Amino acid sequence: MTQQDLIALSEVSLFNNVDILDLEHFFKDFSVQTQTYDDAQLIAQQGELYIELIFILHGKAAASMTAPNGKVVRLETLQGPCAAASAVLFSSQKALPVTLHSIQSSQILRIPEDTIVTLMQSFPAFLRAYLRENGDKLLFLAEKIRLFQFKSLKQKLIGHFLMLAARQERDEIEMVYSREDLSQLMGVARPSLSREFSNLVNAGLIEAKGKKVRFINKAGLMKMLQEE
Repeated sequence: MTQQDLIALSEVSLFNNVDILDLEHFFKDFSVQTQTYDDAQLIAQQGELYIELIFILHGKAAASMTAPNGKVVRLETLQGPCAAASAVLFSSQKALPVTLHSIQSSQILRIPEDTIVTLMQSFPAFLRAYLRENGDKLLFLAEKIRLFQFKSLKQKLIGHFLMLAARQERDEIEMVYSREDLSQLMGVARPSLSREFSNLVNAGLIEAKGKKVRFINKAGLMKMLQEE
């Protein structure tokens, strides 16, 4: 692993609280190599055995899923540096649920499961970050499933606002996800999400500033949620 690769790995959220010098010392005892993938090249195939954690050090990767009817749905775009499918690595069924393709030239690092376990034993901060990140992904998926009950993007957005209000116990809420993450949560393009945000503001139902959203007409929001 080159010094540049090590720096990129240290910037993955799982290693946020691990000193890069300690990380460098750790990997002196483990032989790991990076691979370069060209634009649109296959990195990993849906259904294959996932026994090495994939890190995207540079570039981007598209995660997509193929349905039984052959339809391909892109689920998310992974921007390096980041880890891919970290929860799957320790599951009882180690089949990768998505296909990963590179977007532009990408630098990929694979670290075997046993080495990840050793990292957890060596760096408690890494273990805590790993558990926290997978917990966050579980909450994200749970909210995505919950939002299926709503028909329109407007209702999904309002439903998400009201869930946060109940959780935070106030009518001025702090958004948990970025606009990019929200668009993935609701399965729409970011411009569509921003447009619906603006519609709710212009209708006098909410005020939005930065990551804060304040309810102006909560009753009106509740009424929209009940619309057929």
